[in-house]
Formats: sequence, C-alpha cells, structure tokens
Amino acid sequence: MNRMDEYTALLAELEQTPEALNDTVSKALDRKNALQKKRRILRTSLGGFAACFAAFVLLVNLSMPFARACGRIPVLSALAKAVSWSPSLSAAVENDYVQPMELSQFQNGITARVEYLIVDRKQVDVFFSIASDEYQHLDLDHPKLTVPGEQGGYSTALSSYGVENGDLIDFQINFVDRDVPDHLTMTFGVYDEKDQYDESGAPIPEQAFGDYGDELLSDSQKEKHEILATFTFELEFDPTYTAKGTVINVGETFLLDGQSVTLTEAEIYPTHLRLNFDYDPANTAWLTELNFYLENERGERFNGIVNGISATGNPDDPSTDSVWLDSPYFSTGEHLTLHVTGASWIDKGQERVKVDLAKGTIENPPQGVRLEWAEKRNAGWVVSFSAGYRWEKTMHYQIWKSCFYDEDGTAHDINQRGVSSSPMILGEISGAELESYEAAEKAAKEEGRYFETFGLKDCAADCVWLEPCWTRITDSTAEIVIK
Repeated sequence: MNRMDEYTALLAELEQTPEALNDTVSKALDRKNALQKKRRILRTSLGGFAACFAAFVLLVNLSMPFARACGRIPVLSALAKAVSWSPSLSAAVENDYVQPMELSQFQNGITARVEYLIVDRKQVDVFFSIASDEYQHLDLDHPKLTVPGEQGGYSTALSSYGVENGDLIDFQINFVDRDVPDHLTMTFGVYDEKDQYDESGAPIPEQAFGDYGDELLSDSQKEKHEILATFTFELEFDPTYTAKGTVINVGETFLLDGQSVTLTEAEIYPTHLRLNFDYDPANTAWLTELNFYLENERGERFNGIVNGISATGNPDDPSTDSVWLDSPYFSTGEHLTLHVTGASWIDKGQERVKVDLAKGTIENPPQGVRLEWAEKRNAGWVVSFSAGYRWEKTMHYQIWKSCFYDEDGTAHDINQRGVSSSPMILGEISGAELESYEAAEKAAKEEGRYFETFGLKDCAADCVWLEPCWTRITDSTAEIVIK
C-alpha cells in the first residue's frame, strides 16, 4: 500500500469515529456536557488515554469543525479562581455542578459576557465579565433584576472590587422566602474609573486623615458616573439545577445560657446550608448570633458564611431565625453535628439603649462597647464607638443597627458608616495630636478593639436611642446531631 492509499484509508477510518472516541467527540460538540466529558477522560486508564490522545490529535489537525468545537470547551480555571473564597462554590465547581452559558454583548468598545451559572433551589451565582481594550479601569453599577411573579423575597451581592479587566465577577442572588424562578433579567451599566488612577496607572491614595464628617452626614447619594454602556441579559436556568436541595426536619430543643432554643430544620443546597431556629416565648433574651460549626463523622468541618448572608431574622424582634453555613451537599457523611461555641444575646427590655452625646455616656452599654467621641455639626452629630474583638480576632462586627431614635420614638436612618481597626478621627492632625493618635492606635491594637463611626443626620438633640446588635456575649457550648 502506497502513501496515498494509507492516507485515504486513514481518512476513511477517521470518518468512522474510533469507538474509544465516540463519547469524547459527541461531548466535545455538546457544550452543555463538556464538563462531564472532561471528568470521564480523567478516569480513563493510562493505556486507553494514550490511544484516545493519539486519535484526538489527528482529529484536531484534520477536522476543522471538530477543532472549532474543542475551542468552545469551557476552561474552568478562571471560575475556580473566582470561587476560591467560598468552600461551597469551590466544591460545586470540583463536582462539575456548573451551568455553562454563551451570552455575549458588545457596546461602545466594551464586551460583556455571562459565562457560568451556579444555581440551586435558593441561590444563583452569575459569573460574568466586562472587558475592553479602550478602557482600562472598568467598573459597573450594582445590577438590577427583573424577577417573574412575586417581587421581593431576595437579596443580592456583587463582588467586583479589585477585579481586573476581563476577570470573572460573581453576582450572587439569594432567595430567602421563595424558590429560584426558571428565569430572570439582569441589567447593569458600565463606567470607567480613570479619575481614581494617576498617569502611571496606579491607584490614587486617599488622604490618611481626611475630614469625612460631612460625608457621614450626607444623604448617601451615590456618585454619578458617566455610563459608557448598558447591558441586559436574559438568564434561563436549567430546571435540573433549580430543583436541587432538600429539607431535613430536626426538631431538637436544647438549652443555651438558660434559654430554650429549637433547631427546627436544616435546608441543604449545593451552594449553602441553612439552619432554622425557633424559641420559647418564655425566654428572657433574644439570640442574635451564634459562633458555631458543623462537622460530619469523617471530621469534615463546615463553617458559617463569611462573605455574603450569614443569618436572617424576624423583622418583629431581634432574634436570628436562620443561620447560613458552607454546604455539605457534595460530602459523603451520613450525619452532621452542630457545635455551638458561643452566642450573643439582646436581653429583653434592652432592645434600645440611651446615648447621651453631650456627656459622652451610654446607659447600660452593650458588653465591651465604648463611646469614643461625639462631635456636633450643623447637619447633625458624628459619633464613634469601639468594641472588643469577638470570637475570631480578624473579623469586624456591626455594633449598632441601622436606625437611631429621638425622644418621641421616631426612627431615623443611619445612612453612612465607617469601620476601622484603628481609632477614627475627623480632620487633619499633626504634632502632639498625631503622637497622641499613634499612641491610641497602638493601644487599640494591643487591646484588640475595632471602631465604628457614623453620622446622625439632622439630629439636634443631645440624647438619642440606638439599637444594639448585642447586649452580652457568652462562650456557652452545645451539640446537636442532624441525621
């Protein structure tokens, strides 16, 4: 057989896809199942893999349609990087629990792409990107949603800070008291943050001791940006994913700090887990936060959510109705044990605390909280509080809720708030004041304190009432088994 005959025979053989490649070729041409294809290849024996690899090289070089199909196979390294902060989402990616998307739009030199979804019965994570050769410092407004059916019942979070041009952005949608619909519409505007960078492309540093008192007393109007492009994407969810999740009835009652608490049920979804609680009306305190973790019989640990919703509550009282954790959905354990290592409470009757701004005092202050200073301005008061670190020393906690009340009980919003691990001051300082500040900063770090500063807009009175996030913190323990 001459070379031409060999070549003709080879082409004829390739027209009949080798048996070892039947599944590989069909999956490569099918975008939706490319991830499953990849996992099956990795489980192939070494000898079989070598044979498939040889045929694969021939197909790519001799078949343009096949080469184009291979070029469309999703590369999950970028997605793995985007979810590295979340053990639940990382586990979803590792287990191929991803809905690939092929949505792309181009406007005014900017390309927006929706590339992946991770979705279940209660949560949607949209992974998309914005990229441009013309604009180097793109950012976007918080996306707006159009959700079919009943409005409300969900919250959103956007992780775009520090994302480079073209990197994946995670837009998370949590459905609290309703299920994920079969589709929704996402719209966002894109702008250029060039004013935030110098000629070399480096970020312009903020003033170390700038006077931000007036900002804290502002109406909290967001800075207006020149929108360069507006993108609208229709997102359709595969019903296979939106049905994922299960609810386990637990019904275990336990005592914590003398208060009766019932773990009613556990909702387990691929993206997170929710533990729902109920309380004895005879309790003398509201449970506002738990320090806890879950562990299965294999020693795998699942902690509370760090970035995103960590708990939900009842608007009629300060109690926590549900805490959210990393998901054990992809683990192989048969039971979980909830380990409670601490709790924070608001004692009934202390839901509001009186603060005398003029005298600098707090009546029955929350455990560990100090009023550092209060300054009266034409537009209201600017106040700064501090508190000791709690269970995890690297984390900050909100000291006060988002309203203040006057003597008549009228509620007013706290629009602007700043949090820092160093004492917070207004205006520029130098000389002896700077030395005093540096000493206070050193003492705060040694003592382990963090600071919360905010404005009380249009407040002329010397006294206000604030809602604490806790009145006391305990280290009590409990264990509850979830089968």
